[in-house]
Amino acid sequence: MNRMFFAILLCAVTLGAQQPAPPPSNPAAPQPEAAAVAGHYVGVASCISSGCHGATQPLQAQRIRQNEYYTWLHSDRHAGAYNILFNTDSARIVKNMRLGKKPYKEQLCLDCHSTSVAPAMVSGRIDVEDGVQCEACHGPASGWQGEHMKPTWTHEQSVANGMRDLRNTHVRGQLCDTCHVGAASKEVDHDLIASGHPILQFELDNYTETMPPHWNRNNTHGVPAWAAGQVTAFRDSLDNLARHARGEKWPEFSDMSCFNCHHALKTSTWRQERGWPGRPGLPAWSPQRWDVLRLIVARVSPDTRAQLDDAVQQLAARVSRMNDRDGVATAAENARRLIDPVAAKIDGLSWRDSDIRALMSAITEQSYPDVHSAEQAVLSLHSLATALSRNNNAYLKSGAMKAIDALFEELKPRDDYEPATFAAKLRAVKP
Repeated sequence: MNRMFFAILLCAVTLGAQQPAPPPSNPAAPQPEAAAVAGHYVGVASCISSGCHGATQPLQAQRIRQNEYYTWLHSDRHAGAYNILFNTDSARIVKNMRLGKKPYKEQLCLDCHSTSVAPAMVSGRIDVEDGVQCEACHGPASGWQGEHMKPTWTHEQSVANGMRDLRNTHVRGQLCDTCHVGAASKEVDHDLIASGHPILQFELDNYTETMPPHWNRNNTHGVPAWAAGQVTAFRDSLDNLARHARGEKWPEFSDMSCFNCHHALKTSTWRQERGWPGRPGLPAWSPQRWDVLRLIVARVSPDTRAQLDDAVQQLAARVSRMNDRDGVATAAENARRLIDPVAAKIDGLSWRDSDIRALMSAITEQSYPDVHSAEQAVLSLHSLATALSRNNNAYLKSGAMKAIDALFEELKPRDDYEPATFAAKLRAVKP
């Protein structure tokens, strides 16, 4: 996989050169006892005993690796998320946004670059310097931290007491989406992008596997996670769109294809040759969350795929007019209702190698006029190809993997994206 490209895409934690991740605020602190009230945060120091999650090597003595903290601290980009806020890019973004504080003190930045919770919800010690730490993903630990080590304590009991059920791929996807796709509580909108924040791009399986993993592989990772992530990102993007349309800031250009407007005129001839579905030159809704998902939907429900294609077409037409707020929100909500019943069917899919290869072929046969959709296609191809390589190590050196690497290179200069050139290289991927 092309790691340089991933360094660009992991935008929640890659705003420039990254300083080393800080050590825990107080590694020698004794483990705090679990608070009586579930839903409170106790801090990362409660997890780092060598007999729990703080070993330097996998111990393999339990069902977990026990070196989760060490992996997070030394290899996971989330641990360094707060440090990013000290670089010049972050300072420039805050200046352009006309915010009053330094990035490392600005709540808008801390919401995604740290574990930012209200003091009333903290029973231990939470330090912003720890970045995106354990409880940011696994949930506030006061209700289960002390008990979950007991042999008789179940995962379901932990979930009932505040742990997030990350074995549920949709829960996991929606959690990641809150920063990497956006939600009502926090998002990278057009103001932030124009101020210098990287454009958001996300694919659940690729990103979680690149952290790197601090878990033992199970059937909620790989292709099932990839498929669920496609559904979750589409649903969450529709929720964002409906909220924007009904809110105070409309149009919100982060919902749209950036490069429909922001492109070099010298390379724009293909746009004129393609033509425009409506009035020429208007901003266009970005289909990046739908163009690959539609192929999965076709496998489980062809009729729903046809309905969703129509719904997406209506949605795109309303977005491009920019003056039909209610129509945009209604169209987004309609598409959301159509995709919801399909999610369970997608979760129930089996993924044999032949199924994966068929889907990869379908991805290579589509056209991608939007560069963001092209990026999503390449990320998906990489996830699927990686799944094939787990059953066949030789696949890592195959022509298909080399062709996928070439696609990452092709997409680096987004401004120069040309669909015909990309399509030719896409066809070189032979699953």
